[in-house]
Amino acid sequence: MATAARELAARWPDRCRLRTIGTSRGGRPLQLLSIGTAPEQALVVAGAHANESRLGGASIVELAQRVLADPAQHAAVTWNYLLCLDPDGAQLAESGPREPSQPLDHFRHFYRQAPDEQPEWAPSVGRMLPESRALLDLIDELRPFVQCSLHNSEMGGTFVQETGDIPGLAEEIAKSAGELGIPLDLGSYDALYWPSPGPGVHLMPGVAEVEHSQASSWAVGTTTWHAPNRYGGVTAIVEVPLWPTERVAAAEPVADPAPSLLAAAEQLRQRGRLIEEFHATAAALLGDGDWPLLRAVAGMLPVFRPLADEWDPRVAQPGAPPLPPMTGARLAGIEVWAHCVPLRAVAMLHRALAPVRDEAAEPRGRLAGLVEAWCAEYQDCLRGSWLPVTRQVEQQVRIVQAAVRLARRR
Repeated sequence: MATAARELAARWPDRCRLRTIGTSRGGRPLQLLSIGTAPEQALVVAGAHANESRLGGASIVELAQRVLADPAQHAAVTWNYLLCLDPDGAQLAESGPREPSQPLDHFRHFYRQAPDEQPEWAPSVGRMLPESRALLDLIDELRPFVQCSLHNSEMGGTFVQETGDIPGLAEEIAKSAGELGIPLDLGSYDALYWPSPGPGVHLMPGVAEVEHSQASSWAVGTTTWHAPNRYGGVTAIVEVPLWPTERVAAAEPVADPAPSLLAAAEQLRQRGRLIEEFHATAAALLGDGDWPLLRAVAGMLPVFRPLADEWDPRVAQPGAPPLPPMTGARLAGIEVWAHCVPLRAVAMLHRALAPVRDEAAEPRGRLAGLVEAWCAEYQDCLRGSWLPVTRQVEQQVRIVQAAVRLARRR
């Protein structure tokens, strides 16, 4: 990405500017590529989650090339591309095949930061990272009318989360998804309790709604996503799947979801207990030191039981909203989490033990077996099929261009 940005800036010095807006915790530069000189500013952010930095980076390069090729786009709006919000995390997720068409290829090299080490989220959990500060300062400088944050899921569909409604975006997403053969995700667990102004679009709660309601799994109201709201702007979080599954597009109600919900809850509880044991073993073997993979799993451990209780129809949740009516898509969204959350944890524990030789052979072998078995179960349950990278990028690029165009009207 950095090389491509330098080449574009060198080739088009009258249109492109490349500058460093901050430094990561590991000392890496946070680079911003800007195209155009119009007063209206759009901001596109890639690499907030380490495991999603590849697609976001590819989409930014493609977007920049398309905007440069169309003078009308950079005459009306200045496009600002933050190449990678967390380059330290991205480096830990860079290994593996360039196009991991099988889930096992993806998870063998998996890394995703602990929640309080994720720059977009960190302000919500009481931590201000230098990457978060750099992004917030950039938003204060640019005052963008729209910020697009580039993300991808593993198995699922395409959808957008917004901090404010962008009229017409749902129709644009659906049209592009239909042309590219990508299902709309109508039941993502990320947005299970949020209103939807149109299929594949979800409205994120603001600060006051988070403070006075338990209708969100994350305290999203104080993230960097809401910063443009201070200036009348809006953020669109763009999600595209690596392995689309038609199950997430099933809008029909499920007649009796209780057995499936109970099975998902029990699976998460059992796997959570097993991961706690493996984490303790890994921590003892690794000892003191800076172990990002181990920290990432430690940040996941508190999630297993509350999630399982939320899904379990036998467990009362005082003060919490009930689960919304279960459609096939919402049930699939819960099953995605029941599979991917523990799978991510065992995959990172397996990687974490790589520096330890003889003493880790037995637990590392068991973890390798779990990664393989749980990948197969994930695939059997969701029946996802690999989406070529060209189509992943095309969907993300189209959504961003539509969001910028429509947000200007807003």
